[in-house]
Amino acid sequence: MKIIHAIFSFYVGGAETMLIDIINQQCKEASVSLIIVNNKVNAGLLNTIDRRVNVYILNRKEGNKLQLFSVYYKINQIVSEINPNIIHCHDNKLFPFFVSRRKKTCLTVHNVKLSVLFLKNYKTVFAISKAVQEDVKKRAGIFAPVVYNGIEVEQYKQRVTYEFNQEKDVFQTVLLSRLFPEQKGQHIAMQSIQILKKQDLKIKLYLIGGGEEAELIRLKALAVEYGIDNDVEFVGQVDREWIKNNLRNYHLLIQPSLYEGFGLTVIEGFACGLPVIASDLDGPKEICRLLNAGLLVHANDPADLAKKIGLIYQSYVLSALKDDNYILRNHSRLEIFDIQTTAKTYVDNYVLIDSEQSS
Repeated sequence: MKIIHAIFSFYVGGAETMLIDIINQQCKEASVSLIIVNNKVNAGLLNTIDRRVNVYILNRKEGNKLQLFSVYYKINQIVSEINPNIIHCHDNKLFPFFVSRRKKTCLTVHNVKLSVLFLKNYKTVFAISKAVQEDVKKRAGIFAPVVYNGIEVEQYKQRVTYEFNQEKDVFQTVLLSRLFPEQKGQHIAMQSIQILKKQDLKIKLYLIGGGEEAELIRLKALAVEYGIDNDVEFVGQVDREWIKNNLRNYHLLIQPSLYEGFGLTVIEGFACGLPVIASDLDGPKEICRLLNAGLLVHANDPADLAKKIGLIYQSYVLSALKDDNYILRNHSRLEIFDIQTTAKTYVDNYVLIDSEQSS
């Protein structure tokens, strides 16, 4: 089978992370190509792609409409040369580039509240969760089959001890997301730390993730404003191998998102044996329900987040963490979110799309 994946930019984000994992799995049994339209490309991410994947970077300047015509021509040259069985897009606005191959196209919708432009033009639309599925159905009138995002479950090292001494130890809380407070809620996490510091908890917040320089400056200014600049560490962007090996060293993973279609970091936290607190939104709630683990918090509510962090903290102090459902007890439950399952499910759907086209 010949598969083309297409995306506008290849920078830091959940869609890109998922896409890398999928194509690295699919290239083991199929011919896989990746088309990146814009010049916004992260070299570190690019280096994690399997060398069996054919990568085409078209270097269009982001937002430059005049270059769209030349991009359209280049893409059609690539598609004609490859003659793929399926064209899998990861941004709805890519459709016009593949309009002549409409019957071979599919799209994955990676979040809620995204534009529904061109959704009805794709042969098949997939959703990464039931929350996204319902959002697409409500706003576009389209039924999108759910294909859960996945991770390389067995490669994540797990925390094996939950000992904690409140007199000596600092409670290390981590938020693993790109620096985009309007969605990911880094400011909410910082406000909760401010509350907990006033309660004399020895706690530190680690913000892991890259983003725009302006967002970093703004968040650092907020840390100073809240009086917690010594209690927040901006770790910056790290690669997947670092996460797989080091995420387990924190005590707690939080995801205080204001909206979220899924929540891959929630799964990573559970895979590393951490207790997880996530916003009570459809995407993260779906994960916690399926895994029967974790603790949900009201979105955009620093006081509630502080209260829930306090519960986990006390569970550590009392050595009762394993008696609660804050951590994942049954690791086999993660099979539903294994990247091999994700990649295979997509390929099975590609076969159906291709057979419909051939019949």
